[in-house]
Amino acid sequence: MEERNGTRDSKPKRTRKPTRRGAAIRRLREELDWTEEQFGKPHGLSKGVVHNLEAGWRKEPTRQEAEDLIAPLGLPPVALDMSDAFGEWVKAAAPPAEPVSPEEEDARRAVFVSGLIGLHVAKAELPVLLRRAREERFARDRRQADERCELLRRLKTFEARRERIRDAEDYQTWAMVERLAHESVRAAADKPALALEWADLALYTVPFVRGPESRRQRLEGYATFFRANVLRVGNGLDGSDADFVRGWELWKAGEGDELPLDEGRPLDLEASLRREQRRFEEALDLLARALKISPEERAGRILLNKAFTLEQMGEIEASIEALELARPYIKKEGEPRDLWVLLLNSTLGAWHLGRLPEAEELLTDARDLAVRLGNELDLTRTLWMAARLDSSSGRASKAAAALEQVFEDLLAHTLPYDAALAGMDMAILHLEQGQSREVMALALRMEKVFVSLGIEREALSALLVFCEAARQEEATVELARQTAEVLERVRREQSPSRPEVGLAFWERGTGV
Repeated sequence: MEERNGTRDSKPKRTRKPTRRGAAIRRLREELDWTEEQFGKPHGLSKGVVHNLEAGWRKEPTRQEAEDLIAPLGLPPVALDMSDAFGEWVKAAAPPAEPVSPEEEDARRAVFVSGLIGLHVAKAELPVLLRRAREERFARDRRQADERCELLRRLKTFEARRERIRDAEDYQTWAMVERLAHESVRAAADKPALALEWADLALYTVPFVRGPESRRQRLEGYATFFRANVLRVGNGLDGSDADFVRGWELWKAGEGDELPLDEGRPLDLEASLRREQRRFEEALDLLARALKISPEERAGRILLNKAFTLEQMGEIEASIEALELARPYIKKEGEPRDLWVLLLNSTLGAWHLGRLPEAEELLTDARDLAVRLGNELDLTRTLWMAARLDSSSGRASKAAAALEQVFEDLLAHTLPYDAALAGMDMAILHLEQGQSREVMALALRMEKVFVSLGIEREALSALLVFCEAARQEEATVELARQTAEVLERVRREQSPSRPEVGLAFWERGTGV
């Protein structure tokens, strides 16, 4: 006992050992070179409180409290376990109080030093291991979403799919939102109404996803971009524009979330809208940005979009160059419809430049692929391209038969503007052959059909003027081309509420 003022102190000196969690926290703090003051600041704790917590003068923190304390260090909860295990390992290897042989002391010291080395190696490797673990988890999530999406396909109604998502937790994941959004793009190529259902289903899934609110905001923004794309496909440009504005607001509100969503995909989708609005420079700028940040497997599709934008600008040779850049990426990815888009757009470019033999060869491959894919509208698009080639190569009767089929198919798909454009192609072909009676008969059919479909007044007026000229046998190729220009312009300006109406043929069909 100590003596104080000549008297013996009756109380022993208090000693405390650090608690295991306190010691684990201290090792992590010191390893990252944080002072006690820096460590306590995010939690509103003084330097003294931190010291007492680590030294064992305060109650041992709970597991949750310890995890909260190390969070500002940027470490995952598992770091506590690693630090604690290291402490116990070093303790077991520490020399005993009694003397030992020099050889044993050297061995114990070597064990201690190797433990320190291990901790430093673990610190360096931890980010790599964490990233690898996240990537593996993301891949598992996506595989599961693919499987669940296939099961949703088997359900007959949109409501049944909603019920499945509402009632089953394994459908309520971030990857499911992503997968449903991507499904809307696939459906848009042939069935825009179904595409809108898939996009809405992605949005419906968002509130069920577990995690921080920022994650749901990010996902809602992502799904909103794809809904905007469906509206664009349906020629609802105003609605698409509004959805992109909202999508970017939500996307930015969710910044910092770790989900592996392709940040270039929204830029690519918006570029298609700007192209439709004839804002070509904006579209090209968006595509350039998308190419920089998207994964390599997306490069082919982005370049296809760029090629079609350039074709719409009249930059045919630049468009073909972009298609050639896209070719190796498209072939590497092996997505059949992307290859069909590449082939048909290449055919279109060669046709524009008058390289008919090259266009014929490309079209043969495109036709074979379209048949294998079995997409009705893609087959119609391919047939329309064949009709253009037949017309340019002097095969007038074959071209006329193909255009007749295209005209009927487009009407069957409720695409009046595209059907009207195909009709004008037929009219031009007949006029070039001096077949005024065929033009007159065609005009009577077109007048009857398009009055009943209720297309926009300016477009209908232009059609009726042409039809009247045809009845009077005064229609000309020039008038037919002027009428087609009016139809094309009005079609671009329309924003129908029904997404299945107004699916553009070249711009939205063969383009990405």
